[in-house]
Amino acid sequence: MYAWIFESPLPLTIVLAAIGLALFVRGRTHGMRALAIGGFVSLLLAGAVFLAGRMVTSPGEHAARTAEALVDRAVAGDVDAAILLFTDDAVLNYGSREAPSVSIRDIRAALESLRGRNRIESNRITDLDFVTLDERTGEVELSCSTAVARGDSAVPTRWILRVRQVGDAWRIDRLTFRSLFGRAPSPGIWR
Repeated sequence: MYAWIFESPLPLTIVLAAIGLALFVRGRTHGMRALAIGGFVSLLLAGAVFLAGRMVTSPGEHAARTAEALVDRAVAGDVDAAILLFTDDAVLNYGSREAPSVSIRDIRAALESLRGRNRIESNRITDLDFVTLDERTGEVELSCSTAVARGDSAVPTRWILRVRQVGDAWRIDRLTFRSLFGRAPSPGIWR
């Protein structure tokens, strides 16, 4: 129910409003006060759901914003700003979440490669889906089409970012590089 109210309130809002409007109109036209009141309550609930969805930023939405910020900083080659989006104990996996992970030092080295031969010339996010895992954690599945300085064409990649709240900030604690051209990448990709 959390996602229906805070991450995607529009469908529930529409259903509640449609039911409320139908009940209210039917109650008013047929002189059924209880039905009209029920319709009015349903309309109020629709408004409350819509407002709650607009006022509350869910962990999944925080994760999506963090993922977009990482992409923007990577495209700009701003390694120092990008590394600030990670926790001190962040890990990077290649291929799947279950694969052996490397540490924040390796994440920094991968980001540093964006200043040299892996410099991003253009990037387009082709898919971004997010979900709330719990009240302090969100996850994003991200696909990009990226042109790098050393390549001839855009490179399709898929990523999973797990983002958690650390104090007042939202930081990436697990980055999974799922695929490069549809296959699992190797850690040597940055060389």
